Amino acid sequence: MRQVLVMSSSAITQAGLATLITEESDQWQVVGAATQLRVGPWPAPAADCALVSWPPLEDGRPDLDRLSDLSIPMVALLETGSNLALPELLHHGLAGLLPGQANGADIVAALEAAAAGLIALHPALLDSLLAGNGERPPTAPLGQGEALTPREVEVLALLAEGLSNKAIARRLHLSDHTVKYHTSAIFAKLNVSSRTEAAIAGARAGLILL
Repeated sequence: MRQVLVMSSSAITQAGLATLITEESDQWQVVGAATQLRVGPWPAPAADCALVSWPPLEDGRPDLDRLSDLSIPMVALLETGSNLALPELLHHGLAGLLPGQANGADIVAALEAAAAGLIALHPALLDSLLAGNGERPPTAPLGQGEALTPREVEVLALLAEGLSNKAIARRLHLSDHTVKYHTSAIFAKLNVSSRTEAAIAGARAGLILL
């Protein structure tokens, strides 16, 4: 069983998040809660992940420096529209980003991804985090490789859900041939040879949430 430490300045929020996690999965145990976001050296009990909930802030910017010295992956609950850039958050060691009102299934999924060394980014935060001016960028960056187009990101997300090419074509109102073309392009850009590898690579790049 994996263990998670819930961090929030509100005891009520701590209790609510703990309930969401335990009701959603019997594979995660809440081993403690911290009321201070500045933790310094990691306190006992040890955990596989930390779930951090920032209180609402007037300027929309949580104090990232207060998450110093953490030695485990962190999943953060962040209000949509926060004045932050994705690289800034990832630079501070966050492995998962979810909206403040995320449900238990999303939280557990993000914890699982973080524990596996992946980055989980909820689609609701993409617009505000990837684009500094509030508009979705024309392409989604993949580090050193060629970028996926917005349509390819959509196809990748549906591939990760396990949909067939025909199902993706119906969902996006495309032809089967077009979906096959996008899939081939995704595989080439991510340098993968299977749908599973594509999903993992997309999650690592912060493009999709597994």
